[in-house]
Amino acid sequence: MENGVEAVDAFRGGAFDLVLMDMQMPVLDGLSAIRRIRQMERDEQRPPTLVMVLSANTLPDHIQASIAAGADGHMAKPITAARLLTAVDDALMSLSPEPGARSA
Repeated sequence: MENGVEAVDAFRGGAFDLVLMDMQMPVLDGLSAIRRIRQMERDEQRPPTLVMVLSANTLPDHIQASIAAGADGHMAKPITAARLLTAVDDALMSLSPEPGARSA
């Protein structure tokens, strides 16, 4: 997606296992897009989708803002495949009420 509005529109039209969101995007920033996605999930009684923020913004305030917006995790760029997979696994484990209760 090129902007946050496109990300929200794509989410509206499909089912996703994982959303990777940047904080800074044109038209609608990533945090606002996450808030809209979380509201859509509540309104439509959808189960929560794992949302990870990938950003060059890495100060504690940035990380807290991501979590407050509804993200499940915040990773600093640059991202490697191994770091991303570990972070997704960690986030899934923290969301699961019991081991294996939620699959990726």
